[in-house]
Order: sequence, then structure tokens, then C-alpha cells
Amino acid sequence: MTFWISQRICGPEQRVWEKPDPEHTFRGRLDCTRAQADEVVYEDDDVFAFRHRIDPSKEEWWDIHVVIIPKKWIPTILDFSIGDAKVWHRLLGGIQKVALELGLYEKGFTIRMGVLPPYQHTEHVHIHILSGKHRSAVVDGPMPDAG
Repeated sequence: MTFWISQRICGPEQRVWEKPDPEHTFRGRLDCTRAQADEVVYEDDDVFAFRHRIDPSKEEWWDIHVVIIPKKWIPTILDFSIGDAKVWHRLLGGIQKVALELGLYEKGFTIRMGVLPPYQHTEHVHIHILSGKHRSAVVDGPMPDAG
């Protein structure tokens, strides 16, 4: 059994995930049971980036919404260790490659990462790459509403 620092240091309210493993779509995308070819934006040996399709009427909708995840199962950013430096660098490199692939360097984008419930909804590190029109309750720049 792997020892995760987040399990040792966080309180009971930070151990209740809205989308608990193993049913969450991140695992399904990694094992190809939920991945669709047109969702994949970038992939290498260590990371996987895919379009996160959200209904435009939902509050969390963005015109461009990509999620990048490590292929190694890591519950939270608190659980990265020295041995995971390569994975962390690959995540950052993957963000750059997604930005180039989708032309986000021309219009800008924001990245978001929650850590532990209630800010992180699933027990796997993931980074949201967001740009364009949106319905997000949190506005990081002068981006018009999609409505």
C-alpha cells in the first residue's frame, strides 16, 4: 500500500471526495474505457490532456476547457515527492504544449488546481486549462460571458 502524506496530515472533512476512485472518469480515460479520440489534446509517457466537455448551461463551462493529469496516480499536489519531479515537469511541459496546440498563447488562459476537498473533487491530481467565453463564477480576466 502506498503511503500518501495527504492521508496523514489532513482532517476527516478533507478525506471525503465527491467523485471517489476508482469510478471517476480520470481512471476511465487512462485505461481507455472512457477516452474518445477527439478528446485527446496531448499525451506522452507521463501525462494525458483531454478536452473536458461540460454542458454550456453549467456554471463551470468555458469555451476551452482542457484537463491535464499525470498517468501516475497521485491523490493531491501535497503527495508529490522528490521522485515525482519528472512527472511535475511533464505536467508543466504538457500545459505549454496544449497552449501551443490550441493557440492559447495568442489570447491567454488561466490554469486552476484544487487541493483537497472541498476544492478538489476527485482523488487525483489534475490541472484545468481554461480560456475564452465562460460561465465561471470566478473571473480571472476580461472574458465575456457565454450567454
